[in-house]
Amino acid sequence: MHPTVARPALLAGLYLLCAGAWLLVWGMGAEGVCGLVLFSGLLIFFLERRHRLGREHLRQGLRRTSLQLDQAQRDATLGNWEYDRGFAWSPGAQRILECGAQDSLESLLNRLYPTDRMGVQRGLEALLAQGGALAVNARLNRPNNQQPVWLALRGEIQPDGRAFGTVQNISGQKRDEEALRESEQRFRQLFEQTPRIAVQGYDRQRRVIYWNHASEQLYGYSVDQAMGRHLEELIIPPAMREQVVADISNWMIGGPAIPASELTLQRRDGSPVTVFSSHLILRNLHNQLELYCVDIDFSALKSARDALRQSENRYQQLLQRLDRTTPEGQSSDGGPA
Repeated sequence: MHPTVARPALLAGLYLLCAGAWLLVWGMGAEGVCGLVLFSGLLIFFLERRHRLGREHLRQGLRRTSLQLDQAQRDATLGNWEYDRGFAWSPGAQRILECGAQDSLESLLNRLYPTDRMGVQRGLEALLAQGGALAVNARLNRPNNQQPVWLALRGEIQPDGRAFGTVQNISGQKRDEEALRESEQRFRQLFEQTPRIAVQGYDRQRRVIYWNHASEQLYGYSVDQAMGRHLEELIIPPAMREQVVADISNWMIGGPAIPASELTLQRRDGSPVTVFSSHLILRNLHNQLELYCVDIDFSALKSARDALRQSENRYQQLLQRLDRTTPEGQSSDGGPA
């Protein structure tokens, strides 16, 4: 039954049922008629009051939900839109776009930065003509002396041909991404211009994503030769590979960090190279973990230590031979003891 007919039909049915029962019990006398009228009036009053209270409760609930949604959209700088031969913008969308409740596609495009209009237009045409989901970012057309306002437009087509979606101000997110990108660029420039400090970056699968000039000199791999290859196949000696992979994988999932230490790794030609290696994990623009290794060549220091150790050993051996060849009771310089 149609919802607009159901309630009146229900009331009429209840009234007839009660009236019939009343007449069967009390007959058609004056007292019966007055009682029927009074009872019917009370019944209709009770049902109508209950209906009005329910409707008022529902109205208040909808109002609270609307206020909460509006506050959430204010906090998230988010708004809704509907498209059916033109845009109908929610209050949140109107605040973001600084427009009225109704708008045309042409007016929307005119509000956007010229170089971003074509992408938005293609996205909307694909949404309306092909039913593909809309997901585009664009800037509002603002004077050059003002901060850019970035918008994220999202939408889906409905079975009746209308489109619904959201528009959100993502300027803060874009500024954070730009600041992070600039910070990463400064980070890379710093280590590109720092001699004798080899820096390598690896993704979560230990594949090379960064390889500075000092790493080329230290390990013998050019950037093109190193990019995309795994850490363990480049510079880790075979005997250490399994343990290194396990330690990195464990660190990536929240295990203990790999401490800085002196390590003997290997160059491209297989020769050993001693480095002091420090490690850190960072998150990139896409919130993905990256491992960075900072290696300082200790080969010269190790050679110097080995030479010093050999010199000390030769000196000790010389002293021992002198002690054995010196006559008893005479000092090593030939005088009496």
